[in-house]
Amino acid sequence: MYPALFREDPDKILAWLGIVASIALVVALAFTVGRLVFILVGVLTVISCLLWLGIREHAGSALDARETGSNRLFTVLLVLFLTLYSLSIVALHLRASLYERPPGYFILTGLMAGVVALEIFLPHRRKATWVLPQIILLGISVAWSQILLFPGVLGSDPWWHNMFASHILNFHAVPGGYWYTYMPLFHLEVAETSLLAGLDYRLAAMLSVSLAQLVVFPLGAYLIGKALFGDERIGLLAGLMLITANQQIGMSTASIPNAFAAVFMVLVLVLLFKTNYTSPGRARYLAYFFLAAIILTHTVTAACMAVVLFLTWGACRLYDLVREDTARKAYPVTLGMASVFLAAVLGWWYFVSGHVAVLLDLIRQGFSRDYFVSNPAVVDAYPGLVPVSEQVFNNIGMFLFFTLSLVGILYLVARRERNGFAFATVGLVLLSLGFFPLVTGLSFIEHRWWYFAQILLSVPLAVSLLLVGSLPRARTRAGMVVFAVGISLLVFAMILSPAANNDTPIFSGNSAVRTGFTTSEMRAIDTVNAVRTGPVWADRYVQVQNYVSFDPGFILPGDDMLIEGTYRPYGADAVLTRGCIRDRPIFCYDGMFRLAHDPERTLDGEGYDRVYASGSASLFVFNEP
Repeated sequence: MYPALFREDPDKILAWLGIVASIALVVALAFTVGRLVFILVGVLTVISCLLWLGIREHAGSALDARETGSNRLFTVLLVLFLTLYSLSIVALHLRASLYERPPGYFILTGLMAGVVALEIFLPHRRKATWVLPQIILLGISVAWSQILLFPGVLGSDPWWHNMFASHILNFHAVPGGYWYTYMPLFHLEVAETSLLAGLDYRLAAMLSVSLAQLVVFPLGAYLIGKALFGDERIGLLAGLMLITANQQIGMSTASIPNAFAAVFMVLVLVLLFKTNYTSPGRARYLAYFFLAAIILTHTVTAACMAVVLFLTWGACRLYDLVREDTARKAYPVTLGMASVFLAAVLGWWYFVSGHVAVLLDLIRQGFSRDYFVSNPAVVDAYPGLVPVSEQVFNNIGMFLFFTLSLVGILYLVARRERNGFAFATVGLVLLSLGFFPLVTGLSFIEHRWWYFAQILLSVPLAVSLLLVGSLPRARTRAGMVVFAVGISLLVFAMILSPAANNDTPIFSGNSAVRTGFTTSEMRAIDTVNAVRTGPVWADRYVQVQNYVSFDPGFILPGDDMLIEGTYRPYGADAVLTRGCIRDRPIFCYDGMFRLAHDPERTLDGEGYDRVYASGSASLFVFNEP
C-alpha cells in the first residue's frame, strides 16, 4: 500500500522533507516576518536534520548503556553538585542588588546542570535515587530564587488570581460571574494551602502549585522516558532539560491555572504511556480522574489535552497502517477515551461555564491575532528594534531545545516502535501550533503551546543529547567534558532568557520587563491610593493593583501618554511614575515599549507638581493655573 522506501527508511525521508520544509520556512519568514531571529529556527532545523543523517547509521548502538562502572567519580560529582548548590545560595545571600540575582548565581546554576548531566551519563546503579532529588533542587532554586526576591506575586495574571482566591477565603464561597467560577480548582488549591498553613497568597501558591510543577514534571519525564526506552538515562536527562526550560521556569514563578492543569496533563501521560501496560484498569480510572481535574482548571490545557489524546490515537493508527502491523496491540489511548473527554470538555463549556461562546467567537474571527493582541504600530515595531544579538540570545536556548529534539524524533521514527512514534508526533504537532502563527499571522496564544511542547519534547531532546554524547569520539574524557559544557551553556541560555528571568537582564536590557513590585513601590502605591481624589494614570503593569484594591478605577493605563511623551493633552490630573520605567522596557498595550523621554522631567515641564516621592515612585498632580 505504501512505498517500500517509506516503510524501510521513514526517518531518512522525513529528514529530507524537514530540510526542504525548513528552507521553505526560511524563505516564507524572510518575506513575512522579516526578523533574523525567527529565520534562525529554519536554519537550526536544517542543521538538526543533517546531523541526524550523519549519525543515523550509528544511532542503534550509540544508546547502549554500560552496566558497570566506578561509583567513585559519581560520588565526587555528587559532592561537587552540593558544593555548587551551597555556593549559589551564598551568592544569592550576598547579592549587591536587593532585587536582582547576581551573575555568579547563573554561572553556578549552569555548572550544576553540567554536573548533573555528567552524573546521568556515567554508569551507576540506583542512579535515579540520587539524581532526581538534585534535578528537583535545581528547579526549586531557579524558580523560587525569583519568587522570594519580591514581596508580591510575579506576573500580571497572578494578581487577578490572588483576588479570586482571596474572595474564596474571605467569603467562604467561590464568587460568581467570572470565567473561573466553574473552573476553580487552582484557586481552591491555593486557598486551602493558605488557610491550612497560614501563608499569604504568594507563598501558598509557591508551596502548592509551583512545588507540584517542580516535582511532578521531572518525575513524569523520567517515568515516560524510561517507559519508552527502558533507559533511565533518557528519563533523567529529560527531567533535567524540562526543569530548566525557559517556559517551564516562567510558569513555575508566575503560577496560574494553565500551569496547574499541566501537572494533571503530565500525570495522564504517565498513566497512558507507562501504567497502562502494568495496571490497565487502574490507569484508566485514574486517567479519567485527572482528565476531569483538567476540565475544572483551565480551558487551554483542556483543549491541548484533547489534541494530545486524539493525536496519540491517530499516530498509533497511522503507524499500524504504514507498517501494516496486524498484531493489534493495545493503544495508549483509545478512540473512546479521546471522544469521551472531548464530549465532556465541550459539554462543560456549553452547559456550565459558557466558554463555548468564546470558542465560537474565535472561530468566527478566524483565529485572528487581533482577538488576543491589540497594539498600535509603534508597539508592534518595537521588538524588531531590539539589537539582533539580543534577540538571538533571548531565543537561542528555546530554539535549540526545539530543533535539537528533532534528532530524537527522527530516532523514534527509525526505531520503529509505535508508542515512541506517537509520543514524538504529538510533541511535534504541539510545537507546530506554537510556530504556525509566525507564518500565517493567526494566533493560538503561542507561548502557551511552547510550554506544552517543551513538556512533550523534553524526552526526544534527551535522546538527541545522548545520541550525540554517546558517539565514539564523545566517549573520551575530553568528549564528556565537552558534553557537560554544552549542557551548561544550553541551560545558561535558558535560565537567562526573559521568559525565565524576571529580575536580572544581563544580556536583555532592551527586551526584559520586570514583572514584580519592590517593597518601596508597593508602599508608594498604597500611599497614593490612600490620598488620591480620583483615578491615577501609570504604566500598564501598575494596573494590576486594581485587583488588590477592588477598585477598577484606581489605576488607568497611560500607554499613549508614555509613548508620545506628553500627558496634559490626555487630561491626566494625577500621574504615578516609577523609577524603573526610565531605563527598562515597560508593558505597553499587549506588548512592550521603551520610553524615549524622562517622565518626571516631562511632567514637570507640563505644569505638574510632585506631591509625593519615595525614591522608587513619584506622584505628580496637575497644578491648575
